[in-house]
Amino acid sequence: MIGGASGTGKTSVAHTLAQFYEVDLVRVDDFQLLLEATTTPDALPAIHYWATHPNWRDESVDALVGRLIDAGQALMPGLAAVIEDHLVENIPMILEGDFILPEFAASFKSSRIKSIFIHEPSKEQILQNYLAREGEVQQHRADISHLYSNWLTKECLKHSIPFILSRPWDSLMERIIDCIK
Repeated sequence: MIGGASGTGKTSVAHTLAQFYEVDLVRVDDFQLLLEATTTPDALPAIHYWATHPNWRDESVDALVGRLIDAGQALMPGLAAVIEDHLVENIPMILEGDFILPEFAASFKSSRIKSIFIHEPSKEQILQNYLAREGEVQQHRADISHLYSNWLTKECLKHSIPFILSRPWDSLMERIIDCIK
């Protein structure tokens, strides 16, 4: 599992790692989209939050980080089922996403499951990453991602889950491989 806030580089490095290990890359965002399309807001309000609250951008950064945590908690049972199926079928994968929480990663006791979180301590770097990736300045989104990245790091420490700094970029993959051996 590779977790981390949006804009920290986890999707890019997860793709590279999946190619390196010749395994499937599974994106947690796909599960969020699937559940949003196949459930109702009453059934899973945390998953539908952004679609049902068009003015969500007006909320405080703290409140929106709470919404990310709520969505992660809502996804935990389904993600656990997918992971268990991959273990039983002996099909390796890399599971990547913003909604993977350290408490979820810590819930697995199998040595076959490795987890790491990517942390970017600079809000400015996250802002620049969004600009490079999406071509626009997204200050509010960078503020959310920065606070969420800091929260994830604290939770990693609390649950004894490793995290790694996203920079230097050119050695991120090697540092992850070293960390999860």
